[in-house]
Amino acid sequence: MMITQPVFFVNSFLSDCPKPALSRRMKGEKAMFSIQHIIWIVISVAAIVLGIIVLKKKKPTLRQVLTSACVVCVASELVKVFSCLQLVPSADGSILYPYLELQHLPLHLCSIQLVFIFWCRFGRGEIAESRTKQFLLQFMYPTCAIGAPFAIILPSIFNTTISVSQAFTHPIAYQTFLYHAMLIVLGMYIPMSGEVKFSWKTYGKTMGFLGLVFFAQIYLNSLFADVTYVNGKLSAVNYVTNFFFVFKTPIGIALNTKLAWMVYVAILVALAFLLVWLLYLPLRKTRCWDNPASSQDREQS
Repeated sequence: MMITQPVFFVNSFLSDCPKPALSRRMKGEKAMFSIQHIIWIVISVAAIVLGIIVLKKKKPTLRQVLTSACVVCVASELVKVFSCLQLVPSADGSILYPYLELQHLPLHLCSIQLVFIFWCRFGRGEIAESRTKQFLLQFMYPTCAIGAPFAIILPSIFNTTISVSQAFTHPIAYQTFLYHAMLIVLGMYIPMSGEVKFSWKTYGKTMGFLGLVFFAQIYLNSLFADVTYVNGKLSAVNYVTNFFFVFKTPIGIALNTKLAWMVYVAILVALAFLLVWLLYLPLRKTRCWDNPASSQDREQS
């Protein structure tokens, strides 16, 4: 007897909804580093450089930058939702339901930043005095500055949502590249503002929180999966989300054994530790670095 897992309320609806588009590569269409993709990379780099130059010249407060980021976040989500929302017929075809595919939920590393951005802007307390805001901004610095470039270099939209030929005609392309460009500018400005303090202790806290969120994605990706059981045994996975790229590589390398998947996760973890460490190194000689020794000297004087 074959049954579909009723794990979550969305699963009963999944069978009636169109699954994500097949990989465009399977249709003979080059996606990654096509001419359209390269043009978007150039546009994103130009926007990032221009944004950083303007911020260095104007020197706004971090609160002001967060206000602008909130506007971009709202516009980004509106574009994403209304450009990707589909009207899907019910099983009997009598009615159409609006449906947003699970892959568009704001659960990727870059997507959850919008929650942190709004909290740091509108949450209680000033940035310099709020431990929560300091912690979130310390987390946002490396995750925006590292995660967003990967999203620009390896955009999943070309494999799941649009074809390369739609790179300049579909709103989701503009949303993807410009939103991530904004995150990079914001991430780089966090230490430049001097309002957030960093140390090796904050490095440890950031990696701990990142690991916790990463591990939680195993549960969330499994929760949203559409699977089939045969005689009470798991038979097939028909569809699975890939938040944080936990279940599938972003470059299409198949993970056909549990050992291969564990090696892949180990590589992701090691890469995260290394890249965040490299981002912390230049901070040690800046005003945003919290040196315990110098703090004690100031207190004694």
